[in-house]
Amino acid sequence: MRFLIAGFGILLFAAATAILVVWGMRKSYFQRENLSRMLFSKAADKVMRYLKTHDTISASQMRKVVDGTEVSEAFSRNRAVVQGDKEFTARLIELMQNDGKIEPIEPGKSVYRKKQK
Repeated sequence: MRFLIAGFGILLFAAATAILVVWGMRKSYFQRENLSRMLFSKAADKVMRYLKTHDTISASQMRKVVDGTEVSEAFSRNRAVVQGDKEFTARLIELMQNDGKIEPIEPGKSVYRKKQK
């Protein structure tokens, strides 16, 4: 009877270990995508907060507003940081326009405002 209980305990320990290993591998596999998504979301929030007090924002102003934005996942040392990257700002503008958050003042210009409802 003691061997049966000990065997059951060993099986439970092995199952718990397997679950934790799979969870950790899955988390590390998707970490880059999650950090990128979190970074764009946090940068968009900063831009929207800026647009609450200002009427417009240019691409260069947007780059300054989001510069230094940093995100990390819980229980992880890995971080993603914006460092004044033009490509990041261009992608952020594209995403915010697709989400209906901002619109250009005039077509072809790089000055944006909050999307009018």
